[in-house]
Amino acid sequence: MPRTSTKSAAPARRLASSYRLEDQVGFLLRRAYQRASSNLVEQIGSYDLTAPQYATLARLYERGPLSQNLLGRLVAMEPANIRDVVLRLKKRRLVATRRDPTDKRLILIDLTAAGVALVEQLIPIEIECTAKTLAPLKAGQKELLYQLLSQLAER
Repeated sequence: MPRTSTKSAAPARRLASSYRLEDQVGFLLRRAYQRASSNLVEQIGSYDLTAPQYATLARLYERGPLSQNLLGRLVAMEPANIRDVVLRLKKRRLVATRRDPTDKRLILIDLTAAGVALVEQLIPIEIECTAKTLAPLKAGQKELLYQLLSQLAER
């Protein structure tokens, strides 16, 4: 087994001595997302839904029928991932697909009656989960957080 030299690693640690993972925006955003996601999944887990599945249902509830491509972009999901989410929701009869009446090449995804009923049941739960996530912040801090996150999320 080759020996690893501690000599070569030590200078790198000294060069980066001011670096702390806790100071990195990506790490902090990931931790905040994990907390928010955990709060949501804790409450909707009994509905056998993941956070991305809920986001997909909620976006369809807000916007109505959407192409899979646009739906994926609107929930910030890669094409392969949104495809899997839609297939799982379709299997549960929460969403259905149909051809666009104006462009027969386009397949639209929409909520079924069961999907609408489920989203309407889950929206208050999600609002409560958001409040729990943001509970440590004062009102002005919450507003500022939303403004800053919106700016960071823009492309």
